[in-house]
Amino acid sequence: MKKNILIAAIMMASVVSFAKEKTTTTKEVIKNQDVTGQIKWTGYGVGKSHDGTVQLKSGSIEMKNDMVTGGTFVFDMASLNSTKFDYSEKLTGHLKSADFFNVEKFNTATLKITKVSALKSGANAFEMTGDLTIKDKTNPITFNAVITKDGAKLKAAGSVEIKDRTKYDIVYNSKQFSALSKLGDKLIEDNIKIDIDVMTK
Repeated sequence: MKKNILIAAIMMASVVSFAKEKTTTTKEVIKNQDVTGQIKWTGYGVGKSHDGTVQLKSGSIEMKNDMVTGGTFVFDMASLNSTKFDYSEKLTGHLKSADFFNVEKFNTATLKITKVSALKSGANAFEMTGDLTIKDKTNPITFNAVITKDGAKLKAAGSVEIKDRTKYDIVYNSKQFSALSKLGDKLIEDNIKIDIDVMTK
């Protein structure tokens, strides 16, 4: 009788031990990795375009079992600049003013990725869904990105279009707020293209 009880106890201990081991090995491993990088912006006028960059102030991506599942990126709006050679300094100053991004009051912009879905178009192609906050105005945004490995680092690159900048209280020379006849060639289109390029540290 005692022998049977001893055997049963050993078997039970083995089952518990195996269950613990299985739980440990199959449990999702969640981790955050810091990232560095920048965005390139492109704005459009009548028959012309302007572009520049904004540096990433801080950021991290969330991963589960080596798969990217989300992320938060904070951009330093004070670093905003224009690369237009002829009058970059003047344009940069204007973009930082209250007419556009009001950098003195709103010195950061944030992109928070809440969902990442793999695309059928390629093994490294993903659809990113999240929220973009500029001037304390938050709107949903969706875009495609390619995530690749560079040694031990991860790189993410993608393009997104802000279709209506006025939703972020950027209304200067928008056709939604001024008559086209009044704006003439001073018209600035409401869409802004953003190219994102970030890498884990």
